[in-house]
Amino acid sequence: MINQSARCKTGHFFQGAIFFLLILIMIGVGCNGEPASSRRAFQLPESGATTILIQFQDPGTDNTMPEAALGLASTSGGRFHGASESIDCFRMIASQADSAGKLLFVIIPEGEPFSGNRDHLVIWIDFRGIPVSVSPDLDSSLLADSLWENPIVRQQTILDLVIFYKPDMVLQMIPDNTGYLDITGFWSEHGAENDISTALFSLPLENARYRGWGIFTGKGVKNNLIEGMDLPGFMATFQMISGMNWNTDESGYPAMQAFYNTETE
Repeated sequence: MINQSARCKTGHFFQGAIFFLLILIMIGVGCNGEPASSRRAFQLPESGATTILIQFQDPGTDNTMPEAALGLASTSGGRFHGASESIDCFRMIASQADSAGKLLFVIIPEGEPFSGNRDHLVIWIDFRGIPVSVSPDLDSSLLADSLWENPIVRQQTILDLVIFYKPDMVLQMIPDNTGYLDITGFWSEHGAENDISTALFSLPLENARYRGWGIFTGKGVKNNLIEGMDLPGFMATFQMISGMNWNTDESGYPAMQAFYNTETE
């Protein structure tokens, strides 16, 4: 289980602290008698001020992802490997981010409960993606069906709200199984210029050959096929770029190969 605790309410401070710790471990302290000068050090990657997590709830039958997305700009991804414990990744991240004091913008299916410590913006949508409830109240013109029913137009609406609302994190559930590539392409195109890093994923199916996949796109991401990434590692990566606590003893190792400037001699 991934550590739910929040040691600090400011992501930048935590990133600096863990970076310093990693430098001490991997540079200042040798391993097995190896001189420190020959060690490589982890360096936390640059990421956007806003991070977005998108879960496709229905895996569908499209087996072209994530490979189809690797031709997009600033996009890296891979299929999950290994058996993964059944965990509610979406709610785990939401709970940890809320505990860390982050301001959230959440888009979830109607009927899904959600509460937090701050005045988060939460929009509940039906199976078509159209808002049925919102908290707190928004200008009704921002909730028009025409801005939400089409999955790509919906992403533009969400981006407009991110620019206006300035949340630390966006958590979005997509109820249907269409638009994987187009939605990834939208955030590939608009992420870096808006200081956003986005992670998209589809969960593996138990007792099935569908392995699921995870993709990173936007600011700080390079084009790369991620090999050997499991679901806990994907979540640890999102925690890391969001400035939250991650623990390799209890979760996974961040997929550093997805980002620029991950190592220094």
